[in-house]
Order: sequence, then C-alpha cells, then structure tokens
Amino acid sequence: MLPILQTMNRMTARIRFLFLPVLALLFLFGFAASAIAQDGASPASTVSPNDVKEVSKQLWCPLCSGVRLDACELKACEQMRDVIAVKLSEGDSDQEIKDYFVAQYGPQVLGEPPLEGFNWLAWILPVVVMIGGGVFLWFRARSMIGGRTQEATAGAATSSAASDSEDEYGRKLDEELKHYD
Repeated sequence: MLPILQTMNRMTARIRFLFLPVLALLFLFGFAASAIAQDGASPASTVSPNDVKEVSKQLWCPLCSGVRLDACELKACEQMRDVIAVKLSEGDSDQEIKDYFVAQYGPQVLGEPPLEGFNWLAWILPVVVMIGGGVFLWFRARSMIGGRTQEATAGAATSSAASDSEDEYGRKLDEELKHYD
C-alpha cells in the first residue's frame, strides 16, 4: 500500500474516534437544554386541576349571567382558569386571585355583593322580608281562626231558629210537589 493511503486511513480513524464522542455530547446537551427549557415553560404543571377548580368555583363568568367560572365553556373562561393556574403556581392565595379578578371585571365576578356600603341591604333585606312575612301570616291565621270561633258560638244560638225555617221550607216544598202529581 502506498504510504499516503496509510496516512489517510489513520486520519479518518482519528476523525471517527473524535467525531463520535463529540456527537454524543451534543446529543446529551440538546436533551438537557430542552428539559431545562420545559421546566420553566410550564408553571401550571405543579398546580393540580382540583386546585384550579376550587378557586374557579368561587368566581362567576363575567359574560354569562348566573354561570360559575368552573362550569362555563366560553374561551374567555378557559383563559381565566389558565390565569388562575398561573397565579396559583406563582404562590398567590385564593383571596389574592379573587382580588385580581375583581380589579379586572368588577365585583359581579364574585357572585355575591361585598359586605360594605349599600350592599348590606342585599344581605339584610331577604331576612327582614322573611321574618315580616312570617309575622303577617301568623297574625292573619290568628284572625281567621278567631273569626271562626266567634261565628261558631253565634251559630249555636241561632241553630234552633234555622231549623224552624228549614222545616217550614220543607213543608212548602212538599205541598208544591203534591200539586204537580
């Protein structure tokens, strides 16, 4: 064999020997880089869906009337649930998340009026109406029962007079029927 060919064979063997370890290192570093990138890219992965659902049960859809956030299927509500997951993964408490959504959408997102200002009326008025209605019904029932007992005592005194008039009415009826026979 020619000396030049022997030298080239040795060089290609060295290149192959160096090329394979370098390729293996690049391959491993590529996987490590993607793993590191994915670790920071999904902050909601540490938050369970139950955690998100517990917070979203306390909020209402700002677009639909009377639909809780956990049950609403609108795209906006899905995005709100994603925001809840991100905020939970950042360590925000339930109250901080609710405050965030109140700042974004107003107090109607809570589904219940806050206990302050004119909103106290919304909490107190139903109780007052129920108590007032119960008292009214109690007095009304008492007056109806009281009226019947007075009628019953008055009716007992006039029952003898009523039976006399009924006898007279029956007698007249019999006379009329005999007339047609």
